[in-house]
Amino acid sequence: MTFMNQEATAPSKTPEDRSTEFVAVQGGNEGTSAEALLVTAYVLMWAALLTFVFLTWRKQGALEKRLAKLDDDLRRAAGRS
Repeated sequence: MTFMNQEATAPSKTPEDRSTEFVAVQGGNEGTSAEALLVTAYVLMWAALLTFVFLTWRKQGALEKRLAKLDDDLRRAAGRS
């Protein structure tokens, strides 16, 4: 099986032969608009941030309760001695 070099069979193009302007593709099907993607990204980032803040707040509350219990235990243990 012989492979031909495509460059040898294609006509040589100079930079002047190529278009230098943007030409929109006709018949292309854009699935999602850029605006929708941007809004979705912002919503996901805000949701992630609020979830992180909420979980941190909950853990901080649990930590404060645990520290209060340890403080009470230490006071009771010091009172017995």
